[in-house]
Amino acid sequence: MTLVSSFNKTFEAYKGKAAIEFDNNEVTFDEVNKRANEVANALSKAGIGKGDRVAIFLSNSMELVYFFVGALKNGSIVVPMNISFKGMEVKYMLNDSGAKAVLTDKETLPIIKNVLPELKGLKHIITAGCSEFTDFNDFISGASDGEPGVEINGEDGSIIFYTSGTTGRSKGALLSHRNMESDLDALKEAWRLTDKDRLLLALPLYHIHGLGVALCGSFYNGYSLVLRKRFDAEETLKLIQDKKCTLFMGVPTMYIKILEVNEKYDTSSMRLFISGSAPLSAETFKEFKEKFGHNILERAGMSETNMNFSNPYHGKRKPGTVGLPLKGVKVKIVGKNFREVPKGREGDILIKGPNVFKGYWNAPEKTKESFHDGWFITGDVGKIDNDGYITFLGRSKDLIISGGLNIYPAEVEEVVNSHPAVLESAIIGVPDKYFGEAVKVFVVLKKGKKAAEEEIIAYCKEKLASYKKPKYVEFIDALPKNSMGKVQKNVLREREASK
Repeated sequence: MTLVSSFNKTFEAYKGKAAIEFDNNEVTFDEVNKRANEVANALSKAGIGKGDRVAIFLSNSMELVYFFVGALKNGSIVVPMNISFKGMEVKYMLNDSGAKAVLTDKETLPIIKNVLPELKGLKHIITAGCSEFTDFNDFISGASDGEPGVEINGEDGSIIFYTSGTTGRSKGALLSHRNMESDLDALKEAWRLTDKDRLLLALPLYHIHGLGVALCGSFYNGYSLVLRKRFDAEETLKLIQDKKCTLFMGVPTMYIKILEVNEKYDTSSMRLFISGSAPLSAETFKEFKEKFGHNILERAGMSETNMNFSNPYHGKRKPGTVGLPLKGVKVKIVGKNFREVPKGREGDILIKGPNVFKGYWNAPEKTKESFHDGWFITGDVGKIDNDGYITFLGRSKDLIISGGLNIYPAEVEEVVNSHPAVLESAIIGVPDKYFGEAVKVFVVLKKGKKAAEEEIIAYCKEKLASYKKPKYVEFIDALPKNSMGKVQKNVLREREASK
């Protein structure tokens, strides 16, 4: 099976059903299929074919949806781009991927125009809601809405998701149709997804969470979407109430914002709140359960694999863990020389499965370095408990070694976050004359709350081994985060180094 064959089954089975509601307009699965076919045939007419890369660089919109599905039907490889990127990042990604076309809008077009003379292979700029270059509707005008008939197999490339790029250049992870389809099948089973569901989607459609899980999940399972351009906490609760949504996929920051909404809304239609892309604190998990009666289901994935782990739909959802391996995913925790460690011991997380990517685009050496004996080295540090649940302790690059002892930031952050005055925190290692590194914590306080440096340190000393407690505490208004809510610790390190 491929994404295209799977989607086509849904388009045929649910022709007249509303697939997406966006800007108060409903679009059926049949309409999505026809517009996507027009895109596929228009791309072919423009000289863009199987294996060619096409980029999407715009906010959530129906044009983005049509272009994404149409590019897949054409056999092209889609390159989603973060709309917060600036000129240097856009230039690098378009040139590295060799994209022949890009779909943009009036908000992101100026960035492309600024670097246009430096773009090597870009042939077509297609614009949504903007008359410059080639308007989207003009691009598909006259193209057949019939199936393009391109032969696609499971090993063909589908999407290149670029990694966060927190260390050096961002890398393009090439996922095949088989990688994506196998993961959607595993998620369907894990989360009991059906055509009866209605998902409120406010995640950006350039990230694997929004595009690879939520949107692709609709076209795989036949559930309807209520799509928003961006997230607003109060609107989210109102839409759940008014549209009788059953699913919501978010990141921890979204759940923190939802908890801040004072007005009451009816969320009785909901069966599942899902969180990922960054660690969810036990405190947020607890507060959400108390306020809304739901245990948030935490899961984890990455650009190179789509989803790997999920807490169970039926069964215990353990706060602070990312759950169990999904169907088909194998995991092991290793120490030095890649030797597997006993349960409960920390080590590097390695995985193997049909969802693991084909490799990094234009980076064969980096691809080779990222595997050991067929296992993908995720770069995450974690442990497995006796029930098989996985706990992430952080990225291996974030590990702090103080006096020869390993300190995992996630463990310390969990304690700091449990302080009644703390909203969230982030831990980094800073140089220390005697111990090599010391722990520094950046703390964001809850509105109207106060705390002193000594208080935070003493609180941690009560709950952690002494060597793990922070030596320094800095209170800040907000943690630097990327668009998916992941804390950018590289920014904190750079800030610290510049002092």
